[in-house]
Amino acid sequence: MAMRWVLLYFYPIAMWVLWPGDVRCLQPQHSRLLKVEDSLQVYRMPDIVVTGSRGLTRAEHAPVRVEIIEPTPSTVAGHATTAELLEESAGIVQQYRVRSGIQLMGLEPAYTLILLNGQPLTGRVAGVLDLRRFPLASIERVEIVKGPMSSLYGSTALGGVINLLTPRPQHGWEGRISVRHTTRAGSELYGALGYGTSNLAVHLSAFARHSQPFELIQDTLQFPYAGFTELALQMATYWHLHPAWEIQADGRLFSSRTHGAFAETFGGRLAVNRGLFQQREWSTSTTVSWTQRRARLRLGVSANQYSEFYDWGTAPSTSTEEDDLQHHLGRLWFQYDLLWNIQYRFTFGSELLCEGVIGTRYPDRPQTQTVALFTQWEGAPYDWLSYALSLRWDRMSPYGGHWSPKAAFLFRPWGQHLLQFRWSVGTGFRAPDFRQLFVRFTNQLEGAGYSLVGARRLGHPLNPEQSLAVDVGLIAPLEGLFQLRPWGRLWALELRFFANWVRNLIEPFYVGRFDGLDLYSYRNVARVATRGFDAIFRGYIEPWPPWEAHIRVAYQFLDAVDLDVLDAIAAGRAGSQDPTSGHFTPLSRSRYGGLWGRSQHTLFTLLHLQYMPTRTALSLRLLHRSRFGDEALDRNGVAVLDPPRRVLDHPDEYVPGFWNLSCWATQSWLPTPTITILVNIGLQNVLNVVNPRFLPHLVGRQWFVNAEFRWKPIAQ
Repeated sequence: MAMRWVLLYFYPIAMWVLWPGDVRCLQPQHSRLLKVEDSLQVYRMPDIVVTGSRGLTRAEHAPVRVEIIEPTPSTVAGHATTAELLEESAGIVQQYRVRSGIQLMGLEPAYTLILLNGQPLTGRVAGVLDLRRFPLASIERVEIVKGPMSSLYGSTALGGVINLLTPRPQHGWEGRISVRHTTRAGSELYGALGYGTSNLAVHLSAFARHSQPFELIQDTLQFPYAGFTELALQMATYWHLHPAWEIQADGRLFSSRTHGAFAETFGGRLAVNRGLFQQREWSTSTTVSWTQRRARLRLGVSANQYSEFYDWGTAPSTSTEEDDLQHHLGRLWFQYDLLWNIQYRFTFGSELLCEGVIGTRYPDRPQTQTVALFTQWEGAPYDWLSYALSLRWDRMSPYGGHWSPKAAFLFRPWGQHLLQFRWSVGTGFRAPDFRQLFVRFTNQLEGAGYSLVGARRLGHPLNPEQSLAVDVGLIAPLEGLFQLRPWGRLWALELRFFANWVRNLIEPFYVGRFDGLDLYSYRNVARVATRGFDAIFRGYIEPWPPWEAHIRVAYQFLDAVDLDVLDAIAAGRAGSQDPTSGHFTPLSRSRYGGLWGRSQHTLFTLLHLQYMPTRTALSLRLLHRSRFGDEALDRNGVAVLDPPRRVLDHPDEYVPGFWNLSCWATQSWLPTPTITILVNIGLQNVLNVVNPRFLPHLVGRQWFVNAEFRWKPIAQ
């Protein structure tokens, strides 16, 4: 059996080696389109993306929509974390309890694949990959693909893909040092050093952050926030052995230590944890690329390990409870690209994934193996039409095989400078993770008192989650349509309509009470749907020279519902019963608020005004999230009996919406053409939003100051 899978995995490589010499005889004028040695250099170009097709593609010609966020020292100063940066994208909502994650298109953090320089990462706890592990200062560019991408990336990409990209030096020596202090968030120091030539590029960065503990009080409840120390070290090397060969090697270390007391809510109850919490992570990857005329082959291997350790006191007693976790992931992969001609590109690849967990919550040390094959055909037969057809097959050891197809089209009937239409349809899937299948955890801390047990331990089968998604988008370059010059330029409006139907969605549910503790596990919810639309407006204006303004507005409307609940409402089976009189009150569609934790309206606005002669800038960042339901606030219990579930159907079950305003000033100097000095001073959360129970990442007004020193040679 093992030999059969080894042969299956390496058969495509053998076929490439035995392929006749056609590839070596392809026309040389197209070879530059697929050169891998410049794969990270093009990340600096705003119109080149890789995440949507796993290959270099101009963003304006890509059938799969890829959104680009490029943080700059002046516009990004109002963001304290990577999660806050991602909120610039329409519909991305930060979720934070103990860890910082994001909700994308109404789907929880577990459904979004996070990549670092194209490599998957591990260490999800409760489905969340903690974004605090990735310092914002180290990110040069973010590429976001919304909607299922399982056709290229497999499980965990059911909701989308976010690719965090770090810098690559280009010309000689360059460096950066930045220092930041934020009240109630601590101080951080970041340093980077790089060297780049046409044959070699090396980038080394280090990050340290320290925060003192503090406490918030709301409604007579005390919410402690623990102090912490975080350290990160990252290195990337790109080496051209030969014009046709390149080796890329990445390495990363991360360590975090949290000590003291911190609050956690579960099921509406407040638990105060006291003790020690440690996180450690290391990852490494190596990729070898070979390019010959119109053909490119990449071979890669990567390994990633995340571990955490708890040692806390069980209040009010003096006893301690220890808990540890180690999650490891190994990946071996290859990808072959062939530029068939100037209009068509063929991609084929395979990967082998080995994953496992060890720890107190997983005494059985479960492991999984995945073998995957994927292929894609990209075409541009006409100037007004391009498309991408992709297909992936995954064989996961617990579940067998699974197919994931996707088709995407781009129409430009009047040229690229007028209206553009994108349309895609595809499927996604996500297999149950180790937590949902095998976890065994009991929290006996004061105010908590619950047990969480994986479905397989209780004998409950879990099926993989599957989705079908449709995405329709329109891009209108307003400058070309309405001639807004000379005072306006680069104006654009983008509208995107999406619908995503998910079957077998996995959610936690209350099993019952045993041995004095509430017992929770996981189950499949038959059908849910998330649908809505995005609107993004951006542009530059020059209201009066020499002032220049940058405006970006991103809005999303979201309707996230349980389709079984809608069926029960239509049949008159959903509602609440008075425990005293026994009177049954049916639930109407107008009172049903949809899935818990989803806001119908989210809005992001950034206004950046710069006075060019003195390099002085003023910035405003406004974030709005409308009200959302929280199951801990449920007032009338189970509203649907089969399967039993609580439903958002009462005004008191909502967490109020909020507006989060930040403002800051930036002053930069250029002592020499190669040196930049920059200072930011500002205030986050001007409106003093505080809700530690449901929005623990908002801790009131926070002053910050940031100073940065950069040197970079002039491009030759």
